[in-house]
Amino acid sequence: PGRPARPGPRPPRPAPARRRECTLTQCCSGRTPSNCTLARSCGLFSARQGQARHSLRVSKRKELDPHLGSEFSRQDALARGTTRDRLSASDLSVPFRGARSRRVPLASVDDPFEAAHLALVRRCQQYIPIAPRAWAFSHVTAARLYRMPLPLSLQRRSELDVAVPRESQPPRRAGVAGHRLGDFAHRAVEALPVVHPEVAWRQIAPLLSLDELVIAGDHLDRRKRPASTLDKLARELCNARGSRGVRVAEAALLDVRAGTDSPRESVTRLILVRAGLPEPLVRYTVIDDDGYFVGTPDLAYPVERIAIEYEGEGHRTDEQVYEDDIHRREMFRRAGWLVILVTARKLQRPNAVVSEVADALRERAVR
Repeated sequence: PGRPARPGPRPPRPAPARRRECTLTQCCSGRTPSNCTLARSCGLFSARQGQARHSLRVSKRKELDPHLGSEFSRQDALARGTTRDRLSASDLSVPFRGARSRRVPLASVDDPFEAAHLALVRRCQQYIPIAPRAWAFSHVTAARLYRMPLPLSLQRRSELDVAVPRESQPPRRAGVAGHRLGDFAHRAVEALPVVHPEVAWRQIAPLLSLDELVIAGDHLDRRKRPASTLDKLARELCNARGSRGVRVAEAALLDVRAGTDSPRESVTRLILVRAGLPEPLVRYTVIDDDGYFVGTPDLAYPVERIAIEYEGEGHRTDEQVYEDDIHRREMFRRAGWLVILVTARKLQRPNAVVSEVADALRERAVR
């Protein structure tokens, strides 16, 4: 008596509540409703009830109107019945305000310069749906479309230069620099409206050094498929007298030479001239003593019989070009010419190039 009653066995613990798994695996990857990251945005989870409500299903993305094309304006898409939610889908990009573009990968190319050019053309195409009625690409964008050799800072520029007639309002939009032009003439380049090459060359004059402008001018009047001529460049500067950059362009035009094959040839020529050496001739035709054609070197000193050849990467990697170069040098040697080879690594040491050419000129000087 007086002892407390012995307690009975403890009741079994209740089984833990089974966690409700989210079956919308495409949406939230099988997470439980409490940590479903997309629950609130898609309306599948109610925090108040603490349970998943699978009242909605993932629907297939609606196809766009095929008449819209790869690049189109938001206004045009809405007019064709496209919803605002569809225009915000992940398969569309927004390159400019009011524009949409389908996400299509660019063609794969090994040449980085060609890849950059394709990317520029694609970005220009994305601007077309929101462009004004009368317009054309100008300034740096036009120079890049003409493949003018430019400093790296201008090559990487993402902003597009768009020109309109003087009486029109230039475009004001993020990623676009608007300009007014008095003489609004243009041509098609890569199926894009672009101002004439001599106009673009004059427009970029304030942004380049004297030698950079000379190299760009050489490129326009190159040997293969020239985009312009020295006469057209001079005529453009005469018509635009008083405009910004004309003076430096006039000074550069004095050193522009027709018939070059690459910007490196122009760089080599300018290095020699700036060092005080005589200017070599561009694309001089060499004929031997018997009257037979020998070759056309990049640069030449005919009196001293010195040929200067720039050897690019293709001269080393292409077997056929490599063999042709060996044959050409042998032909020059038999005709009594000295061949000086210049490479990209040599151009990094311009003083060495100048010394080599100067020594050859002294040794072969006609007394």
